[in-house]
Amino acid sequence: MLHIIYNPIAGKGRSARFREAVENRLAGTNAEYAFHETRGRRDAVKIAQALTRGASDYVDIVAMGGDGTLHEVLNGIDDPGRVRLGIIPCGSGNDFAAAAGIPQTAEGALDVLLSGEAKYTDYMECSGVRGINAIGTGIDVDILRRFNRMKVLKGAAAYLASLVMSVLTYKPPCFSELSGGESVPHNAFIACAGNGRRIGGGIPICPEAVIDDGMLDLVIIDNIRRAAIPRAFVKLLKGRILSLPETSFKRQDQVTIRSDGPMPIQIDGEIYETLPFDVHLVTNKLRIYRP
Repeated sequence: MLHIIYNPIAGKGRSARFREAVENRLAGTNAEYAFHETRGRRDAVKIAQALTRGASDYVDIVAMGGDGTLHEVLNGIDDPGRVRLGIIPCGSGNDFAAAAGIPQTAEGALDVLLSGEAKYTDYMECSGVRGINAIGTGIDVDILRRFNRMKVLKGAAAYLASLVMSVLTYKPPCFSELSGGESVPHNAFIACAGNGRRIGGGIPICPEAVIDDGMLDLVIIDNIRRAAIPRAFVKLLKGRILSLPETSFKRQDQVTIRSDGPMPIQIDGEIYETLPFDVHLVTNKLRIYRP
């Protein structure tokens, strides 16, 4: 049985077209399925909890929406080791689906569910909150706040416009990265722990990340002069941010960052104001249907 947790407002109308295509495709198969429609924030958490609580065997859960829906579903699952997770990406960004190689069409994504394999896929935990794509602090939080207020533009265009406005005004905070028993100070525009490669509907902040290699990609852009920002911006969009002299890049299975003042973080595009930045990777537990 495919339990499809469906966000009807994902992708600003795109999800309705996807649902019709999915139902038409499923009608021609012998697959058993049920749609569970969300009606508001955190509904996907509650639905996933109800479907998986106390499960003694594998439950097939499908997140049908955007990155936010996937984030909620992952955090509602009672035991990720008892779930085979599918993704039908119909949001405005779909960044993790891209990293997982899942087609961006309803029919293509459904074909992966019906004929593909549920493979072990890494995910992150940050102070009790699960993340699947990226966890960051710095300018990305400022960008998301602008993006959430955006009324005219949509999707990747809105994110790009928000990014440009933040770049022009953002003042980097000071924080410390705890690594190998040492405290490393940073004055960073962004610190991002990536399992997936991109954020904001296609911006490759962690271009070399792999979702099943057992490692986080930690990218920190540090002490960058205002005059150097346009050059950094171009390299970021071209997937070459790791070549920037101001970029620090590490691979490790956990990341801890501390700040003297408030340090909001984003997890898969959702902002958490007071959550400590203590991230570790979980491997060989969650299975995701992917090519």
